[in-house]
Amino acid sequence: MQNEYILHKLKNKIEIKNGKYHYHYLIYKFTRRSQSVSLVDCGNRFNPFLISNTAKFEKIKAEELLERIKIIRVFNIFQLKKAVEKALKENPDVLIVSDIEVILKDQGISEKERENAFRSALSLINRIDIPVFVVGENFMITNISMDN
Repeated sequence: MQNEYILHKLKNKIEIKNGKYHYHYLIYKFTRRSQSVSLVDCGNRFNPFLISNTAKFEKIKAEELLERIKIIRVFNIFQLKKAVEKALKENPDVLIVSDIEVILKDQGISEKERENAFRSALSLINRIDIPVFVVGENFMITNISMDN
């Protein structure tokens, strides 16, 4: 698939299993240790109950953790850069971008347009001086960059 080609060009990619639960766990851990986590949710898959259940298991008030999470949903690749800019206005301690492969599958957008929009968003992400995690269904990237 074409979107796999774009993702294949990414450097510093770590293969993982079950990325959906992995990024929820990251959010949970970061909200316990920081004041604010911004999530750019590209797959509309964030589930607050996963955070709440983990918090209840550890006898922590889930509401306090959930209030620290700022969610911005993205429905196509052209919205990604603006969503990252909006997330940064919240002054988060951590930025997580989830399910990026979902918006790269949009067959209504040419491969060249997808790659250009993706590169534009990556350019912004590379300049961010807080921890950034890009998590997909089977990968996680921490220091994101792309081969030419």
